[in-house]
Amino acid sequence: MSPRFPLLLGFSAFAVASLFGWSAAQASPVTATLSAQYFEVAGGTDPDFPGPTPTVLLGSTLGPNGLPVSTGGSTPDVNPGTNEITWWSPSLNSNVTATGSGTISLPYSSNMYAPNSTGTNDATEFETAVFTGTFTLSAAEAVEFQLGSDDDSFIYVDGILIGSNPGIHAVTNVDFTSAVLPAGVNSIEVFYDDREQIGAYLSLDLLTSGVVITPIGVPEPGTLALLGTGLAGLAFFRRRQKRSQSAA
Repeated sequence: MSPRFPLLLGFSAFAVASLFGWSAAQASPVTATLSAQYFEVAGGTDPDFPGPTPTVLLGSTLGPNGLPVSTGGSTPDVNPGTNEITWWSPSLNSNVTATGSGTISLPYSSNMYAPNSTGTNDATEFETAVFTGTFTLSAAEAVEFQLGSDDDSFIYVDGILIGSNPGIHAVTNVDFTSAVLPAGVNSIEVFYDDREQIGAYLSLDLLTSGVVITPIGVPEPGTLALLGTGLAGLAFFRRRQKRSQSAA
């Protein structure tokens, strides 16, 4: 066996171990990308746009359909069976229409006009949106976010509400820190809606360093880079081995 062959196997094993065993928190910089789902509500069709604001308590959890749960101040768009707010659900609210999906990268700052945050005003439609992702912590720690919005916004970590900017209002920016989260994979969900024809805006940033957020189902950037390095090294050693065999 060529003396290079054990090295080749060791390098390959390192690449595979890097892919599956290394925490993204070891990758270093703040990198965050979230999946986005966009919806719209036609003006004049829904009594909550504009309308009263339901109460969603800090520490409350998402409902059975993955939506914020009203804990008081019932409105027409609160589902009577689950108490979930239906501003982001075409199946539970016939006034809501799905318009598209995509991703956003943090820090994020954008006007939020339908469709899919590409419009120029909210004269005829209001936009709502849901942003989701996962992140891995190598050790237990709290994670801090900055959230700004016009109008409502809610941020959940592991399905628990850690902060919100509720109601119809001008842009409001607030920092929110989660409770100490366990090591391993954690989730983030951000719900946004525009409910009045006087501007629409959302900003979101991750303030904790060393945390990488990825869209649901997308490998973390750090592990992709490690895998690419491992495969490049594997190809290099194979070429060297072939040249050695030809020379022999």
